[in-house]
Amino acid sequence: MSNRILKIPVTACPELLGRILVGASVFLVFVALLFTPVYSQAAPSKRLASNDAYAGESGYYVGNDNGARQPLILKSIAILPLENLSGTPMAPNIVRDYLKKELKGKGWVLITRDEAVEEYLASKRIRYTGAITRLAVREMGKLLGVDAVMVGSVNYYTGDGARVVVGLSCRLISTRDGSIIWANNMTYTGRDFEGFLGMGAVKSLDILASMVVKDLVTSIADRFFIRETALSPFEIERVITYPSIGKAGEVIELRVKIVPLNESPQQVRAHVHGEEVILEKVGEQEYRGLVYAPDTEGEYMVDIVAMDRAMVPFSFDAAGKLVVDSTPPIIDVSIDNKIFSSRGRGSVTIDTRLMGIDVIDEWKFAIYDEDGSMIRSDRGFGVLPPKLLWRGETDRKSLVDDGWYTCELTVRDVAGNETVVSRVVRVKNSVPEIKVDVDLLDDIVLFSFEYAPDEPIESWTLIIHDRDGTTYKTIEGDGPVPDKVEYPVEEGVKLSKMAFSIRATDAAGNEFRMTKTLPSYFNRKIPFAGLKEGNYLPVDF
Repeated sequence: MSNRILKIPVTACPELLGRILVGASVFLVFVALLFTPVYSQAAPSKRLASNDAYAGESGYYVGNDNGARQPLILKSIAILPLENLSGTPMAPNIVRDYLKKELKGKGWVLITRDEAVEEYLASKRIRYTGAITRLAVREMGKLLGVDAVMVGSVNYYTGDGARVVVGLSCRLISTRDGSIIWANNMTYTGRDFEGFLGMGAVKSLDILASMVVKDLVTSIADRFFIRETALSPFEIERVITYPSIGKAGEVIELRVKIVPLNESPQQVRAHVHGEEVILEKVGEQEYRGLVYAPDTEGEYMVDIVAMDRAMVPFSFDAAGKLVVDSTPPIIDVSIDNKIFSSRGRGSVTIDTRLMGIDVIDEWKFAIYDEDGSMIRSDRGFGVLPPKLLWRGETDRKSLVDDGWYTCELTVRDVAGNETVVSRVVRVKNSVPEIKVDVDLLDDIVLFSFEYAPDEPIESWTLIIHDRDGTTYKTIEGDGPVPDKVEYPVEEGVKLSKMAFSIRATDAAGNEFRMTKTLPSYFNRKIPFAGLKEGNYLPVDF
């Protein structure tokens, strides 16, 4: 069969040709719409260049070549010394140590050694880290090999009992371009955690500071740090040990708060230095248990294991820590003035210095008389005062009598270790009692002085003069008055007109004074007529 082709002249059927062209156009439009990609209106209007970074709602991002956004990963940071706005000298170092331990304990990020940071700051003469320049931050990134620098301040670190307050502000600065990629501040008081009838209030600065740092670090870690995550149905919010620093063998209370994500744990166990304890549920999300502190001093990690409904264990290693300290705090005590006069408005200042890094819980200062009765006392919590002042008053505001008094300082750290240091001071309001005698040996006048061995003479002056005030000689010295002083009588000086004045000051500022004529001494020892000249009779001033 031969192939036949039907040929239709255009001029013969114009209506049919028009219908074919319209149908083809509709088909092409449909195909174009079907394969055209649809873009979300929420997409960014401007594509980021490679490695350009900007802050988004959920963190810090870096753009790549295909325009996708990825979280910035911080693998190492440098923590600069914190600015101290709290008034507590050791607060920045304490909080900085907590920051390092919290980050290292979670294994999230590498922390640059403090020595390397201090060496860089010293080389650039940077003392105020709160206003560090972008150029310095970028330079630190190159020299120290860090992705970011943390700066901040301790705003509050004070209080006693349930009135403790800890506040912290921190910023993360990228070493890539010197921009701030994260900032946050937190302030907790002990009463923030108070429950029904006042239970649960945090009374320790140490515990409260660890809670502030833990929550602050968590807010950073959720955005920037890589960490291994298991599909756990719950997460640990905090682990508290009380006391956080305990003595060897002491019973330590563990409190764990677990936040359920999909379900609540069926059982919670804690592991400390090989000891395992099953925690009791005491609240909606709170678990409690008791452990014995290890016998050896040091830091011990608290591992938590929680079981789900199927009793599958989920481990949280190094979720908390316990510090064992059995060494009493070492206190250096010095006194500037061991003898003073209370009626002369004198005082004694006791300088104290903590020689270690112990966290002080309480201190007591008491003064006892020679009978052992306490006449004055004071106490405080937290920081040990650098100076203690006593003006010789009792608790009833009356002045004490002359005598010896024992100043006793008792210092207890948060672990319960106690140190007692005592110093003895003397209150002296009476003037020195000095017995003076004068003898004549040929042409030498011999002065003799006698007083009690415990008389604390600090300076003395002997003036030899006549009755009219003309001075023949002045002899003086520091320290005790000598037993004897010789004065060769000069030619032309008449003994019958000679006199002397003695002045001696003790360590409390009390002053002994005496003025006598020489004949008043001699008339009892040698013939009176030998000294009498004309109608002159020897009398005292």
